[in-house]
Amino acid sequence: MEAVGPLLTSLYDYISDKLHFSHDASVVLKSDEVNAQNPLGKTAHYQPHSSTVTIFVDGRHLKDVLRSVAHELIHHHQNCNGDFDVPFDTSLGYAQSNPVLRRIEKQAYKLGNIFFRDWEDKMKKSLNENSEYNKKEIIKGNETTTTQKKETNDQWYQNSLYRNLIKKWIKK
Repeated sequence: MEAVGPLLTSLYDYISDKLHFSHDASVVLKSDEVNAQNPLGKTAHYQPHSSTVTIFVDGRHLKDVLRSVAHELIHHHQNCNGDFDVPFDTSLGYAQSNPVLRRIEKQAYKLGNIFFRDWEDKMKKSLNENSEYNKKEIIKGNETTTTQKKETNDQWYQNSLYRNLIKKWIKK
């Protein structure tokens, strides 16, 4: 989860730039091993009164965590627009029984996912996804031979992400 900081900042800034939040949200990454053991446990929630996004992180892929952040940031945008000014019952089944909350959830799923996808594609494009190679130099006597071996998608993603985060976050 240590890679989440720069990515979370980038995703937050991307969505904030698109939606122009009237005030910032706090994002809390929460460890809850008991919740993680529940196949239908909580993944995230938004608290309108404090503008706090809480994301449960145990046992989840980083990309899934970030997707949850995007969804909850849409709820923050809805809160900034006054959609949560009236108290709602959010007990089990709220999204099926309350038409207003159904609309709010549909919007959060739709916009959260599309903004996440747009941000992810922008990140991948900036990392030159299709042109990364490992270079291996073999020295034999006085000759040096350079060979190129295509990285797997996972290797490329991790290596490119690391290289570009280093470039962005470490000032020389």
